[in-house]
Amino acid sequence: MAGPIPAASGRIFISYRREETAYPAAWLFDRLAERFGGGQVFKDVDSIQLGDDFVEVITRAVGSCDVLLTLIGNEWLTITDEHGRRRLDDPDDFVRLEIEAALTRNVRVIPILVEDARMPRADDLPDSLAKLVRRQALELSPARFEFDTSRLLRVLDMTLAEVRTAQKDATPEVAPAGKAPDPGTTEVQEAPARPEQAGQSRTRTSPTATPAPPDGVRPPSDRDEPPGRQRRRLSTRARILAGVGVGIVLLLLIGVIVASSQTTPSPTENAGDGQGTTQASGGIEVDSTPVTSGDGIRLTGLKAVSRNNPPLVGDTIAVSYSLTNVGKQRVQLEYTFVGARNAANDRKDTEDMNEGRALAPGETVNAQGRVFLDSVGTWQLWPCYVLSGERFCPDKWQVFFVLAK
Repeated sequence: MAGPIPAASGRIFISYRREETAYPAAWLFDRLAERFGGGQVFKDVDSIQLGDDFVEVITRAVGSCDVLLTLIGNEWLTITDEHGRRRLDDPDDFVRLEIEAALTRNVRVIPILVEDARMPRADDLPDSLAKLVRRQALELSPARFEFDTSRLLRVLDMTLAEVRTAQKDATPEVAPAGKAPDPGTTEVQEAPARPEQAGQSRTRTSPTATPAPPDGVRPPSDRDEPPGRQRRRLSTRARILAGVGVGIVLLLLIGVIVASSQTTPSPTENAGDGQGTTQASGGIEVDSTPVTSGDGIRLTGLKAVSRNNPPLVGDTIAVSYSLTNVGKQRVQLEYTFVGARNAANDRKDTEDMNEGRALAPGETVNAQGRVFLDSVGTWQLWPCYVLSGERFCPDKWQVFFVLAK
């Protein structure tokens, strides 16, 4: 029977139909294997042996990956089996099983539209695949294969980096195993007897072991005192502890009030009329002054947010902005993205959005991108767009800087 899918079986799974997209799948496999290593890309479920439960094998193989690329050609919806039935309607169809497993296990799914294919509609698909239509697709054309795959590689770089960070954050820190207490030893709470003991609230001690007193001195004992005095002494100790507790609570409340009064205002509180410098969480300052490019595209609402303040290596910077066509002619967006360069000036541009979006005069589109900080130093980030005819935004448009520590 089938054993476990090896860990090296891949983080990227390519789902395709051999009758339709075998050649594009092979080209894509070669590029991805060159970038991420052959052991990180999974193209065919070749490990299914006689007697194996192929549903289980496919589910396990897809579940071991972080991204599923599903290649969709012009006949992807209509391909039939030897009986003339549509393949997608067969619950045991391999392609259907692969996508179902990815959607069920929250594996990121990226549809790849091959040679002018269109995204299917929800009513064209089985109910179990309906969520596929909500996934942002990438067009892959043989005429611009290098350009299209370079865009895909940027998305995969970011996605796999985020997955690694999420897995690292989700791993609980295990404290080193301590020595088990000896039988008869108990943990007791002692009231602080002297100021220098105030911080030592818990000690381990044996009920039979007591510190040796000075020579000739018998330690005082509660048993030596009358019962009334014992009760009064315990009552006094309780009052002291209660007073200490109230004092600690008051100090904590004062600290919270002071910290709240010194908290940096949120971006919306500083936004004003949308002009000038704003500071988002994470200590990122951006120039949000509206600017207009030579293409008649107006940039507004630029914001950047990070998890930590200041940003640390492993953080993701979320950048958002809006673009408005202030010209008199309709413009065709190829896509929007966030440009990024690390301290070594390596390109780390984010994933694409708003692909094929046409903007009428006065129309606005919202855009965003997430930049994963994978190295220390000063990063440069800026919003950008690409129009038809390979017209890009101005070089480093409204660039801002992030210092990753």
